[in-house]
Amino acid sequence: MRRKRSTSVCGAAIWLACAPAIAAETKAPDAAKAPDAAKAADAATKAATSAAAKAGAAAGKAAAAAVKAATAVAPAEEKPAAKAAPAREGSVQAGIGNLTQQLAARLRDGSGETYPRVAVLPFEALDDDARDKELGRLSSELLASRLALEPKILQVERSRLGPVVEELKRTEQGEISADGAASLGKLLGANAVVLGSVSGAGAEYVLTARVVDTETARVLTAADTAVPREGLVALSEDMVEVKSRTGAAIRSAVMPGWGQIYNGDTGRGVAYVSLFGAAAAGALGSVYFGKQAEDDYHGNTPDSVGRRADANDHYDRANLLLIGLGVVWAAAVTDAWLTGEDARVVKSAAQEGDQ
Repeated sequence: MRRKRSTSVCGAAIWLACAPAIAAETKAPDAAKAPDAAKAADAATKAATSAAAKAGAAAGKAAAAAVKAATAVAPAEEKPAAKAAPAREGSVQAGIGNLTQQLAARLRDGSGETYPRVAVLPFEALDDDARDKELGRLSSELLASRLALEPKILQVERSRLGPVVEELKRTEQGEISADGAASLGKLLGANAVVLGSVSGAGAEYVLTARVVDTETARVLTAADTAVPREGLVALSEDMVEVKSRTGAAIRSAVMPGWGQIYNGDTGRGVAYVSLFGAAAAGALGSVYFGKQAEDDYHGNTPDSVGRRADANDHYDRANLLLIGLGVVWAAAVTDAWLTGEDARVVKSAAQEGDQ
């Protein structure tokens, strides 16, 4: 039994002595493999970092592309600047616009840095049909209205042209020459004067214009355009107003001053209206106060004795004012007849239709 126990003890001692070595041998392969595992882990980390960097770069490029696309689309979403509706090809509006562009370009080129001041005179109608429909005045009015929209070009007020042009026509026996136009332009303070003519050509009217320098009376440029006859005639019917002396007199008979306003003399018309209104109001007031004084007198009171004279004064004043009322009325009717004329007047063409 002792030998058996000693043998067991010896075996146990041998096992205990060998166990660390066995354990060391067992763990040695793992320790040897540790550097390789670390390298593998390091490689995996680098790969993950590289992949993340590439993914970030790709995302950055995608974001930049999205921003660029949004920037490129943004201007298209902005509302365009408001512009005038384009003229229909072959219309009166398109023809006048074409003529305006040709003249405006030459006026701006010859003016340098200053703004040219232009006077557009009534065009000459070369045939009876154009003359009857006042197409010369109508064409110049349309051209002047379109020129007013051009930048760096000033115009002489058209209300100042009428009397001066009529006087010049009488002096030159109806037709205005380049020299006469230059003199008129100087008188009006213009740098250039636009002359023109209108003539029929089949289904169209041909408008010709030339610009005359007021200093030298030299023709700076000339241009022409064709417009549909039907469209220009339709504009004439809309914009040309027929006036007469009879119409002016009848209007002043209805209301003194109306005939003067109809003739274009607004100041005189307002004066007649004011005089007539004041006389009528004074007459009505005198009648009213006279009637009150008369009623007081008929009251037969001690204080009403003197009211008879007051009533008579008021009635006398009313009679004088009524006479004045008649004088104003007769003067207004006569003046409207004398200052009126049988003529065709072209209305303002600030906005011509697309005919």
